[in-house]
Formats: sequence, C-alpha cells, structure tokens
Amino acid sequence: MAPPKQPQRGNIIEAKDLRTYLRIASKNWYFVAVALVLSGVLSYLYSYKLPDIYGATTQILLKDREVYDYQTSVYKSLGYVGIYGDIVNQKRVLTSFDLVHETLERLDFDVSYFIVGRFKTSQVYATQPFTVEMQVLNNKLYERPIDLRIIDTKRYSISYDLGGAIITKEYPFDQSVQEQDYVLKVVKSPYVNEQTINTLAATDYQFIRHERNALVKRCIERMKVFNQDYTSILEVTMEDEVATRAKMFLDTLSKVYIQYTLQSEFDINENTLSYIDKQLNEVSIILEQHEGELQAYKESKDILDLPREESLYFNELVRFDNQKRRMELDIQSLDALEEYVLTSNDEKLLPPAVFIMDDDFLKATLNDLYERQMQRNRMLFQGTPFNTSIKQLDSTLQYTRANLLTYITNSRDALRSKIGDVEQQIGDYEGMLRNLPKSQRDLLKINRRLQVNEKMYLFLLEKRASTVIARAGIIPQTKVIESARPLGVVRPDKMRILYTFLLGGLVVSALVVFV
Repeated sequence: MAPPKQPQRGNIIEAKDLRTYLRIASKNWYFVAVALVLSGVLSYLYSYKLPDIYGATTQILLKDREVYDYQTSVYKSLGYVGIYGDIVNQKRVLTSFDLVHETLERLDFDVSYFIVGRFKTSQVYATQPFTVEMQVLNNKLYERPIDLRIIDTKRYSISYDLGGAIITKEYPFDQSVQEQDYVLKVVKSPYVNEQTINTLAATDYQFIRHERNALVKRCIERMKVFNQDYTSILEVTMEDEVATRAKMFLDTLSKVYIQYTLQSEFDINENTLSYIDKQLNEVSIILEQHEGELQAYKESKDILDLPREESLYFNELVRFDNQKRRMELDIQSLDALEEYVLTSNDEKLLPPAVFIMDDDFLKATLNDLYERQMQRNRMLFQGTPFNTSIKQLDSTLQYTRANLLTYITNSRDALRSKIGDVEQQIGDYEGMLRNLPKSQRDLLKINRRLQVNEKMYLFLLEKRASTVIARAGIIPQTKVIESARPLGVVRPDKMRILYTFLLGGLVVSALVVFV
C-alpha cells in the first residue's frame, strides 16, 4: 500500500489572491489617483498657510582673559576676587526670566504686526506704514487680534471681537485716544501720502498687543543654549516668525548679559571708593585741627625752628606712633567689616575691598562666603528658599559667617594687644624727650601727630587712585565672538508635510479600494 502524500505547504500570498487584488485595483485606480491629487492639494494649502519660522544664532565666550597686567595687580592689592559660575549656571542665567525681561525692555516687541491676505496672514516687522502705541486697560485685549484699515491719509479704523461683539472705531493718525478698554495712538510713517494711499487702503492690517510676562515666557521657550564641546563658548539660538526680530533679540540679549557679568565688579569698586572717601574726610578734619594747633602754638611761643639734636628720638617716636595709627585703622576696618557682615542683605555680600586687610584667612573666608552666596542666588533660579539643597547651603553660609565674625573678634583683640606694646615703646621715647624744654616737647607732639596723619592721608589717596584706575580698567570677561546671524527658515519642513499627506492619501485610497 502506497504511503499517503503529504499536503503541500501553502504560500503566504497565493497567486489567485494576488490576481484578485490586481483586478480590483485595475477597476478602481481612479480612487487612488483622486486621493493622491486631493492629498497633494490639501498638503500644499496647509503648508502654505503655516507661517515660516526663522532662526538666528550667536556665540558668547565665557571667562575671557584679555585684561591689562596692571589691572590684576591693582585688584590684588585691594583684595579683589572675581568669580563666575560654571557653564551650566551661565546657561540658566541666559534663559532666566529677569534677563529676558530686561532684554525686552530695550526692544519694541510688545506689538506684533500682520498683513491679512485672502488665505494667509503674514507677520511683518518694521515694514508696516504705521506703528502702534497701546496701553491696555482691559486684560481681555491682550493677545487678541485687532484689525486695522487705513481710510485716508488722516484717519484709520480698527475692529476687534470683545465678548462676542464686533467693535469698530475710527480715529485720526498721530493722536492719542482714550477709551474704556485702552489708550491708543497710531503713528503713521512718511510713506502714507496721496500717491500710496490707494494701495495702502486696499491692504488689510492686523496687530496684537502682547502681555509682557507672557511675551517673556514665549521668548524663553523659543531660546536654546548649547555648549560647544571642550570650550567655554555658549551658542544661543532663537526662533521667530520674523528673521530680523530674532537677530535683534540675540544682539540685545548679549549686551544685557555682558552688563550683568560686570555689575558685581562695579559694585565692589563703588563700595571701595565710598569707604576711602569717608576715611579721607575724617583724616582731612584731623589734619586741619593739627595744622591750626601748630600755627597757634608757634605764634603764642614765638617759635621759628627747633634744634635737630633730638631727631633720633623724634623719628623713632613718629615711627611707633605711625604703627599705632595703622593698627587703629585696621581695628576700624575690622569693626566696619563686622558691622557690614551683620547688617548686609543676605542676597548680596559685596564688602568694600578696603575692609579686607592683608590677611590670607580673612580673604579666603570672604571669597568662600561670596562664592556660596552667588551659588545660592543661582540656585534660586531653579528652586525656592525651602528647597533642601538651598537650606543646606543656608546652614553652611551661617556657619561660615559665624566663623568670620569669630576671627574678626580674635584679630581685633590681637591688634589691641599689639597696640599696648607699641604704646609702651612710645612711653619710653616720650620719657627720653622729657628733658627737652616744655615748649619744644609740646611742639614735637603736635608735629608728630601732624606727620602721622599726613602719611595716612597719602596712603588713602594712593589707594583711591588705584581704585579709580582699576575701575577704568574693568572690561568684561564675557564677550560675543560671533554676532547674531540669521539661519534662514528652520521650520516647518514643508516637503515633509507634503510627503506625509501623500502617504496618508495613498493609505486611505487603498483602504477604500480593498475594504
């Protein structure tokens, strides 16, 4: 008996099934053609109606080292310390609300202008024949399209939808008008004249008044900040419906950011000058008193000159008295620094550089305190004061500040101890001079005080001159290495939209034919 034949394994697609599909497609090919044509028309209309989005980019270099040599040495003598956050923090600063808000304050972006066509509304900037100055009194008018038509060379009309009702008004150009919902002034350009009025009157215009906070958020969403690999260069890109406006925004943002990076340096310099001027005023008053006292004493005693036999004792006495005056000034600086630390705002610790004596620990502690305070300010861009990391940083700041105050107290006590030793030396030399005639001794005392304060006055003048020179030499360590330049249209990709619609039409037609 012959074995039964094994049934042949069927193919995935049988030939007869394929012939059936081909027969159906040949009879209904016009469905596919119509669907593709319809998809192409719809994709063209859709992509044509979409506004083109343009891009612009600029590059900013952080921590530029192109500074004068004298500038570094002057700041070093004053105890100056400069600090920048890392690149991640600088990227956050560039996209911060306050920085973008300050940028928009310098630009005229509060009103957007449009030309209304039959099928497409296009946004324009600086090419419209008028400018709008509008103060909104009713918040419902924010972000609401307002149509504008030029009637003639003297009048225009506006219309807008408010609460379902179309409101139309006519006003004269170049005059401020006040309504219940707004204060409006439309300034016409010189191009609105009898020769162009027919063309302009036939064009439909539209404008939108933006709310500032919403405009800031929209700009932040359209900004992107990238770091160039292995560099301290930040590349900032901006997208906008108008290419010129994106470029203007980036140029202004760069200027505002550079000014922001310089602000701390100018604040330190200004505080230093204020403190030096205060000390100069005090020393000037003391000098005037001693000069008047010396003149009056010489006139009362008929003294013209002093013998120089006691010059050795006198010079040593002046030297020790000068040391005492210096240490007293150091104590005043410590007192002023202690008061400044106790009363300064927690948001910003920028003590005058004169407060900082030639003490490495004191400088290092102040630098650390300033760095942590700046870190806290940067962290507040991303969190609230109740954030755990910020609370930990606040605890560290309090501990550092307490250590600083303790060190100030100990330094002040040590200086007072040294002053006691110097006063003992002064007493010894004063004993040696007691054998001099009384008039000569009195004159020497007045002269000694006068010379000590003259040296202190010269010292403060030198420091003030150094501080002024340092201010003139402050240049930004951040600079623009590539000005804003347009990137062209960045979105939408109209060819991709066309391919998507064609593919969708093909799929839909296939479903209609075979199903």
